[in-house]
Amino acid sequence: MYQETMNSQFILGQGSMYERMRRAAQNLLDPFIFHAALVYSDAGRTVLGDAHREYLDIGQRFGLPMIATTPTWRANTDRVAQSDFADRNVNRDGAQFMLDLRDSYGPDAAPILIGGITGPKGDGYLPQQAPSAQQAERFHNPQIEALAESGVDFLIAKTLPSFDEARGIARAMARSELPYVLSFVVRPDGAILDGTPLADAIACIDRETDHPPDSYNVNCVHASVFAAAIKATNRQDPSTAARIGGLDANTSSKSPEELEGLEELDTEAAEDFGKNLWALHTDIGTKYLGGCCGSSTEHIAALASCSIGGARSSELVD
Repeated sequence: MYQETMNSQFILGQGSMYERMRRAAQNLLDPFIFHAALVYSDAGRTVLGDAHREYLDIGQRFGLPMIATTPTWRANTDRVAQSDFADRNVNRDGAQFMLDLRDSYGPDAAPILIGGITGPKGDGYLPQQAPSAQQAERFHNPQIEALAESGVDFLIAKTLPSFDEARGIARAMARSELPYVLSFVVRPDGAILDGTPLADAIACIDRETDHPPDSYNVNCVHASVFAAAIKATNRQDPSTAARIGGLDANTSSKSPEELEGLEELDTEAAEDFGKNLWALHTDIGTKYLGGCCGSSTEHIAALASCSIGGARSSELVD
């Protein structure tokens, strides 16, 4: 099902889960593994399931294939060991929750792919906290193995601020033989936050990995930042730009430095968000589009509406 779905002309992503749960389920979250803990209580499962269903129902309503991810972005081995759930297989349980949720839509539903997700070891906005490639491979491998054995359709690492950490994750994910995706935080000049040009990172990982990523994504930046980064990468190396398959977009155009530690949500109107993202599909062919920080059900619904409205724009909405 993975390859058939990925061959679709357009694939819809969900909106924010991490930020959404931070506001909607604060008293149910674990300080170490965050919303991965929600699967262990009836109240938590209800909150998590309802949020996912709001997004997935949009895909069903518009007949669009969708990607959803496990609630395991912060469920690495170190964090699980410090949590109240150290005796549980948190990654397997989170994956099973999502697989069961997908099954509840029945065999005739529009396709839903489940991605087993891992995040950076440190803060996704602080590349100086990232481990070396060798350290990253060792650190992330246990979580990646658990996710790979859980029945997910593919693996994905999101909010990566560092080339070296991405290299290590790629080595660990490649051993699983599942399709996998690496998703970076980038700047408008096409560089990852550690300063490595995205084109150089993609070329190196593709070259040195026996089983390279299925594709590369960007997340946690605004559509305007992604558009600029794609243009810069295309100027440097069109073949690597073609390997960038999608974006989970912030609703804020602020830089990582401006967003770091920001208490109030900075967002844009849902209609503008939808038009901005759909322009990436129509103008540069970005196949997968979803939401990251600040995005809600309304933002994803606006994007899905553009998919049937024929919206096209060569300029992003301010």
